[in-house]
Amino acid sequence: MANKNTKPAPEAEKEQEVPQKPAASRKTFKLTTTHILWGVGILALLIGGIGMYQRFTEGLRPTALGSFVPWGLWVATYEYFVWLEIGSLVVFTLMVYVFKINPILHKMALTLYLTALAILAMALILIGLDLGHPFRFWHVMVWPQWNSLLAWMIWAHMIYMVVLVGKLLIEAYGKSARLKKLGIWLSYISIPLGIALVAIAGSVFSVVVGRPAWQGNGLPLYFLVSSLVVGTGLLTFLFVWFYPNKQEQEYVDTVRWMGKLLLGLLTVGLTAAALGGMVLLYPGIPAQAEALKTTLFGPLWWLYWVLHIGVGVIIPIFLLLARTPSPKQIGVAAGLLIATFIAVPINIVVPAQTVIGIIEADLVNSFFGPTLNAGYFPTSSEWLVTLFALAFGFLVFLFGFTVLRLRPRIDETSKEVK
Repeated sequence: MANKNTKPAPEAEKEQEVPQKPAASRKTFKLTTTHILWGVGILALLIGGIGMYQRFTEGLRPTALGSFVPWGLWVATYEYFVWLEIGSLVVFTLMVYVFKINPILHKMALTLYLTALAILAMALILIGLDLGHPFRFWHVMVWPQWNSLLAWMIWAHMIYMVVLVGKLLIEAYGKSARLKKLGIWLSYISIPLGIALVAIAGSVFSVVVGRPAWQGNGLPLYFLVSSLVVGTGLLTFLFVWFYPNKQEQEYVDTVRWMGKLLLGLLTVGLTAAALGGMVLLYPGIPAQAEALKTTLFGPLWWLYWVLHIGVGVIIPIFLLLARTPSPKQIGVAAGLLIATFIAVPINIVVPAQTVIGIIEADLVNSFFGPTLNAGYFPTSSEWLVTLFALAFGFLVFLFGFTVLRLRPRIDETSKEVK
């Protein structure tokens, strides 16, 4: 039998007194898709910053704009962003708050409002830089000239921005019943306000006396139809690719319903464009018909036939006309539509101005100077500034989606919906 008073060996004593420390866990960096997206966005912002530097140090000199073509890529892209922003929110609000269909869409409110805010940022950057003195924009707010449609457009856009930010904050952080009710009222207000903004944007072109191809009362309506088409495409794209629980049958049914809506609106848009084109061509008035001929058969014919009609219309229609299209098919169709629809505002803005070299050739050939050029193709500086705006909006969306976590809610409906 062992003696109770026997002391343990010194080595054993040491082992008992000094507890074993767990090995320190080292965090290994793992490159994720989010890191790659942040890197791409920041790199694009830095590259686009070269164009911003040129814009602020040399003004509009690095652009291809001039006396005959004062509106170019930036104005066309601004109009496109307005269509995207307003169209997606109007369609969403009508479906969710007015007709109360597809309740699963309620859960996309945060992501949609965040996307609209990012698009709005891009639009305001481009239209602001298109001005000769962008930092004087506040003059329109303080001393508006109400006989100018540009003043109406700026005021409408500023009010719409306040409504959009209010809706986003209420959806993200509003908890009281009073705030929820305010959010619902803001949603109702956003419908006529958004429609008015798109109509005003179209009217800005329609009242330009020196550009007959724009004149008439059909352009504001065409802008509205285009906004609904591309806005539905954006809403469908976001829902297909960002909704997390794709196994729900309700998700599949809603995606297919959205695909049918997109197909219907795309058909309406094509019909409106065809009717408008025939109205311009039938009388044979050169100032109007030549602009359309330039769009269809001019130097940038591929922009209309290949990019818009081929990739942005025919392929999406084939995908949407499938008997039972999958959500991925519908998502690809929506993505192709919104990626190529930029050709529509470019074909509205540019040919109507460059055609002056045909219908008023004597005037154009009588005077020569660096800004007296009837042709137009964006310069590298214009592309870089556009890249900067796109990167800025992309980073706004990425920050809201990954840091603020403004994502679809799969466990609850929108806070604004009772």
